[in-house]
Amino acid sequence: MDEADKVPRAQSYLEEYRHQQQLPDALPVSLVSHVWSRSPLGRVKLNTDAGIDDEGVGLGVVVRNHDGNFILAAAKRLKGINDPTLGEALAIEFGFQLARHHHLTMSVVETDCLVVVNKLEVADEIQTEIGVVLRNIRRLAAMMGGSVHFASRVANEAAHIMAHTKARWDITGVWFDRPLLNLLDQLLKDNVASFSTGL
Repeated sequence: MDEADKVPRAQSYLEEYRHQQQLPDALPVSLVSHVWSRSPLGRVKLNTDAGIDDEGVGLGVVVRNHDGNFILAAAKRLKGINDPTLGEALAIEFGFQLARHHHLTMSVVETDCLVVVNKLEVADEIQTEIGVVLRNIRRLAAMMGGSVHFASRVANEAAHIMAHTKARWDITGVWFDRPLLNLLDQLLKDNVASFSTGL
């Protein structure tokens, strides 16, 4: 891609991303989580996010238990993927795959991409790359007893931090028990907010 094409292409992706983050008027604000909330007793919650740059997509996952305690975080970067919707779907799939690999008892996966949440509710995608990913998410969710929900960016900030962690290309970085320093502050903020609201 030559330099003259980069700016319009980046602007196009930014516009699409902003459009995807808008909530429809029909969704009651009370159903949108504005703070991170804990999962049910004995289960874990995953937050997922994707971050697009000019080289590809970063995927981020943060897993916490019902007390809000950190279990693991993961980051992965994939070259050549620059579709925000596909990136968000891949982040959700990545989260389910991690949970399955580590034998975690699922509750919910949260994402700040309402477009993907809505697409997961419709079973008739065409044969596209995102259609394959969505089918795999549905299969994993059914097998593991998990579900995918929308959360505001504020409630999903920890996963956003991981999606923008500069992991090496095509290598999955996983942190157990001790989060990255740049994530620690957000985890503490989320816990305080969830306890102060009783969620």
